[in-house]
Amino acid sequence: MILRARAIWARKGRVITEGALQVCGDKILKLGRRDEVLPDQGEPVIDIGESIVFPAFVNAHCHLDYTGLAGELTPGNSFTDWVKQIVDVKRSLTQEEHESAWLAGAGMLMQTGCGTVANIESIPGMFARLANQTPLQVCPFTEIIGYNEDDACEALELARRELSCNEQLALVAGISPHAPYTTTSESLSALAGLADELNVPTAIHVSESMDEWRMFTDSGGALFDSMRALGRPSSDCGLGTPVEHVSRSQGLAKRTLVIHANQLGESDYGLLAKPGVSVVHCPGSHAWFGHERFEYERLAKAGVNICLGTDSLASSGGNGSAQGLTMFNEMKRFSNQYPEVSSDEIIRMATWNGAAALGLRDVLGQLIEGAFANLAIIPLTNPLADVSDLIVNHAGPVGSLMIAGKRVFSCPKTIAN
Repeated sequence: MILRARAIWARKGRVITEGALQVCGDKILKLGRRDEVLPDQGEPVIDIGESIVFPAFVNAHCHLDYTGLAGELTPGNSFTDWVKQIVDVKRSLTQEEHESAWLAGAGMLMQTGCGTVANIESIPGMFARLANQTPLQVCPFTEIIGYNEDDACEALELARRELSCNEQLALVAGISPHAPYTTTSESLSALAGLADELNVPTAIHVSESMDEWRMFTDSGGALFDSMRALGRPSSDCGLGTPVEHVSRSQGLAKRTLVIHANQLGESDYGLLAKPGVSVVHCPGSHAWFGHERFEYERLAKAGVNICLGTDSLASSGGNGSAQGLTMFNEMKRFSNQYPEVSSDEIIRMATWNGAAALGLRDVLGQLIEGAFANLAIIPLTNPLADVSDLIVNHAGPVGSLMIAGKRVFSCPKTIAN
């Protein structure tokens, strides 16, 4: 099959006008101008006219099973207040409610152009039950929480068990030690070692809040008090920043997605610039919590691979939650905060950078020969406008979404269906 469109955003720096791409099975066979990509005898040709084709988004961080919590929580007086809220709410939810929310979140992402998502799986076995119920390419990261001194062995057992089930169902399966404050140094080291042994990535929430910063730099604050009351040892606190703590604990695997990184010290930029480490920024939840400005400029200058993610609807309550999980909103928020960053670069952060973080840089996040045919289509509403700007500022669902060569979503109100 050959698709023809007025514009194809193939990757950063390459926009093809009057473009065409040839899809064979689940891959892109050829890409170029329409006079360069000619059909084989009998091959169907679909001209989608005044449309833009671009790579399906790679959402580098999400909690699909929190989708049902939109508007249910508040930022509270501190991050620790929010943590207590979500723990209480999660205890009240049934398995059916978690699974329904997970599937609803997957649907929201596909409707808004997302083909792949790195999802934190907090309930063992749930991904295996739901994976075949959505065409979304979900990359499951098994969440590990274990803040007692003897939890490392149990954490390793859980990680191995879930990986053995998930790897055969996903492009990539990984491990997610939840955060420095909900794990021990021993668990961080053991889990990173397991990830490297099995060649899988890890994802960990690090330096998400001022409460976490105070816990590890000052041995104080609400989070420090809360975790010590739960029995977490405190001897590893007061020794440096959260990023330094994870690094000192040998908790950075060869491929690590550091989620948030909202509070950083001088030494942290070099640690996060290590090969294989990526930082995932979630503009919506960052704004909802009222965190200080995300240090994009310094991280980018240090050479860090910076990706975008949606996080969950548990941290984007109010009017924003009505819009659901959408990478378009994350790109627009980022663009408004950093107007000096080009739309071309922002789209790359929402596509190829996430693919690179997952170890899928050659098959996802860009439209090139041999890559998966994961692509989204939106109307070209203004032929005189910059194509990248139109993508970043698009609102609502996409016209159509293809994942692995199969159309999985079409909006009836657009030509691109």
